[in-house]
Amino acid sequence: MANNDIENITAIATLGLGEAGTALTTGLAEVWRKGNPARRILSVDTALGDNVRGAAINDRARAIGVEIEGSYTSKLADAGAVFSVVTGVDAKDAALSARAVLKPGTLFFDVNTLTGPQTVAIAEEMYKAGIDYVDFAAMGGFAASGHKVPFVVSGPAAERAAAFLKPFGFKVEVMSDRAGDASSVKIIRSVMVKGMEALGVECMVAAHRAGLVDEVLACFSDIDERTFAGMVKSLTTTHVVHANRRMEEMDKAQENLVELGIRPLMSERTRESHARTVDAGVAPSDASLPSFEEALEILSEKVVKRLCTAAARLDAPNKPLTGVKCRNSGQTGARQA
Repeated sequence: MANNDIENITAIATLGLGEAGTALTTGLAEVWRKGNPARRILSVDTALGDNVRGAAINDRARAIGVEIEGSYTSKLADAGAVFSVVTGVDAKDAALSARAVLKPGTLFFDVNTLTGPQTVAIAEEMYKAGIDYVDFAAMGGFAASGHKVPFVVSGPAAERAAAFLKPFGFKVEVMSDRAGDASSVKIIRSVMVKGMEALGVECMVAAHRAGLVDEVLACFSDIDERTFAGMVKSLTTTHVVHANRRMEEMDKAQENLVELGIRPLMSERTRESHARTVDAGVAPSDASLPSFEEALEILSEKVVKRLCTAAARLDAPNKPLTGVKCRNSGQTGARQA
């Protein structure tokens, strides 16, 4: 399907009608179908036959005004664009099931949360059938923003995918022509965002018990002045020099949390991370600050030890990281250099 054919797409399909799938399907109905009887939306959700969930899924489809099927039906062949919004666990099965009936040139937007290598593996399978696989990563929550959530897209068909969506108000940024890049950015971003969520819970519960919620929130105003990205770069850079002092500060933070009756779950791990840097002995003797790039190189090569090979991990996906045998070595553990 050529670039100029995207304007002629008359059928779209969404795979999965859960929270994210419902938000995306609702948005497509509003901005793409827009009451045009020549444009159709088909939703597929394999839980439609479930005694508990099926009725709710059917009700959601009826409310949006879309067709609903419980299997990967041949009707999918009519779709010029397909959005897979299942789960990371089910993403590959959904893609391969759809591949069996989709036509070459179909835009296949994979919205599921996956690692970069997992995305690449699915993309390669879809390319075999001539499907235009699109790594389509949402950088925010559907519950709050619906289809207006910012998206980052990558893959050989990324430009074509963006050209299809932008006229309908989708916020789409093309990252690269390599599938896996968008997913990698999203999942690495999650390390920060979900970690902050956990830290926020620990911090705010402590502030609540101390009766100082507003005061603690107010003391974060310095972050607003230097931007969040600026704060991350600054903390990463200065960590090389000041890890020891900050580790000692975390000892006091843990004591305070215990005094408030809170197990310092996240603070314990923070202290452990700082201790790892202290033990590596990377602090400059003259206390000079490295550049951000130099700090990343020091931390990557001398502090944050590499796990066993990715291949070894994939051979034992259900084992904890500490139980994976390192390939070509007799060692076991999560901190093999």
